[in-house]
Amino acid sequence: MKPVAAVKPWDVANIPGPVMAMPLDPKIAVAMIKRARRPLLIVGSRITEIELNGKKLVDYVVQLGKKGIHVIATAHVVGELMKHGCKPDAWMPLANIIDRLRDKDWVGVDGKGPYDLLIFMGIHYYFESQMLSTIKNFSPQTKTISLDREFQPNANFSFPNPNEKLWKEHLENIMTMLGK
Repeated sequence: MKPVAAVKPWDVANIPGPVMAMPLDPKIAVAMIKRARRPLLIVGSRITEIELNGKKLVDYVVQLGKKGIHVIATAHVVGELMKHGCKPDAWMPLANIIDRLRDKDWVGVDGKGPYDLLIFMGIHYYFESQMLSTIKNFSPQTKTISLDREFQPNANFSFPNPNEKLWKEHLENIMTMLGK
């Protein structure tokens, strides 16, 4: 197996410690999502702000929601998701989401047990970094993926700072490989 080159955090001051995220490939993301018993997608306000060549991040969130992934929305995102035909499983502030996710006794928004895969998308870099650090340190059994463009060293897997064209290509590949 070829060694993985170290990826620098998008914010060079983000020093994660000895355990750092692995670069995320779309095939890895799809395999992890398909293998997960209870995946959860946590989305922030940037899904309404970022557009990739005519397609907003909210469109990718809607596609993932239609594939059976639970969605928790933050900020004003609930209304935007509902406009696009996706009713999130819950809405809550970022701090509350992480507080619940690190609680080993929390049984999820539907009462059916803890989530085994957390997918982050559209959250401001600094908030997401702290959320991922909390999960990494207080709920290490839970796997994490960041689908945002900026490399998040506290996740288990994160895209390695791709340009916008490559980022869109990665997201499109994930949607295609997950199928209808």
